[in-house]
Amino acid sequence: MIKSKIYRLDDPFKTKARAHQFAFKEEVLNDFYNEKNPQVILSPDSAKNGLIFCDIYRDFIRSRIDNKTFKTTALFSNMLRSEHIPYNIFTPMEEDLNGATTLFNHIIGGGINKITKIRIEFAGQVDKSNYLKDGTSFDTFIEYETTDGTPGGIGIEVKYTENGYRLGEKEGWDIKDISHPYHNITRESQYFIPDLDIHIFLKANNIRQIWRNHILGFAMLKRGDIKRFHHIHLYPKGNTHFDEHALPDYKILLTDKGKESFIDLTFESLFDMMNQTFSSSKQLEWIEYLQKRYIVK
Repeated sequence: MIKSKIYRLDDPFKTKARAHQFAFKEEVLNDFYNEKNPQVILSPDSAKNGLIFCDIYRDFIRSRIDNKTFKTTALFSNMLRSEHIPYNIFTPMEEDLNGATTLFNHIIGGGINKITKIRIEFAGQVDKSNYLKDGTSFDTFIEYETTDGTPGGIGIEVKYTENGYRLGEKEGWDIKDISHPYHNITRESQYFIPDLDIHIFLKANNIRQIWRNHILGFAMLKRGDIKRFHHIHLYPKGNTHFDEHALPDYKILLTDKGKESFIDLTFESLFDMMNQTFSSSKQLEWIEYLQKRYIVK
């Protein structure tokens, strides 16, 4: 393994994931990009050919992506980041929405009559400025019809080796502007404890994104786009940043209502549930691929 400053900054999970993805890249994808490659980047040709996506559904996944966007960007080339993972896990479910309905009923505790659409990178039905006035979007959004015939939604945030992140230069907001959606929607959601100081989300790099996704769902409820919402935070069990730090820190800020609409779920648990739900030989091969690709031991 190349010794570099980047490697020395890896946490224990990222160190293991890096070695795991290097092995997958060479042994499964036969991609021997031999330049210094500390981020496990696919070669330009492999990225262009979509090798970052699951081979069983690669053509189907690529049909859902504008070919003009195929570049050597993180989505198509960086095996350590999570941008491509929603396509590999959730896009194949479009071929079996009945199975997806069974799966998500199990995850959220029922209430889904049928899933109607699965979207990747989704910020809502209307221009994002009408929601949080920022670039917040769900990595995956599951649209469904409830058993009462009303629209429901599940917003999913997917993480792999990522942890928290610092605010960019233009990502902050004027905390004194009490008319900003962050204030109104956080308060009106009743997801958070009464004495919550919203300033915490300016300072807490580990929970800011979780909060934004959670209140984006409430903004959709408030507008009437959906009548029921759950937010799922999906991550690998080995990424202890979430299991031991970010998620406990976030959940102590939640009311019972907030906890009811928030679900933390590991890759391992999801893949096990998928194994119990999907049964065709193609689907079982797909799930085996996901386990081989993303479960780091």
